[in-house]
Amino acid sequence: AGHTSLLGRKAGLELPIESHVLQAFVTEPIKPLVHHIVAHGTEHFYVSQSDKGGLVFGGGLDGYNSYAQRGNLGMVREVAEAAVALMPCISRLRILRHWGGVMDMTPDGSPIICPTPIDGLYLNGGWCYGGFKATPASGWCFAHTIATGKAHPLSAGYSLDRFRTGRTIDEAGIGPFAWLQ
Repeated sequence: AGHTSLLGRKAGLELPIESHVLQAFVTEPIKPLVHHIVAHGTEHFYVSQSDKGGLVFGGGLDGYNSYAQRGNLGMVREVAEAAVALMPCISRLRILRHWGGVMDMTPDGSPIICPTPIDGLYLNGGWCYGGFKATPASGWCFAHTIATGKAHPLSAGYSLDRFRTGRTIDEAGIGPFAWLQ
């Protein structure tokens, strides 16, 4: 994750993927407060509570291509502002950990699950924000694709060819730049 375009280049593929940093934070443990994921779509903010009691939260992407696994102070401020606006009690908590993860972003915000033009090379990448949530289903479809050499009907629309032909997937964040997601 986050390095699909670099690996693709080594195989001779130019992929429509940009890599961006997505920051996450964990607070000190507190008594149960959040029993589900709370999200604020405008800010791409989310918060949930870990089994150990810490609030785990994050926001949108840093607005530039990067492979750094650390964030920037401007985004820390934006995420903190969104956190306090949504749940003011967060302002009283200490942040224990903060990190940045590298995300593969496609122009339409959807993954690529398909055989590539290189014989025997298959691609399952460009998952943007949602890869960890869709892994079981995508793995099942990807296994079908590898076993048969043809896309599974559920993943047929996630081809690499869709960017060349203009058949991008209709997502709310569609745009010419991954940072518009």
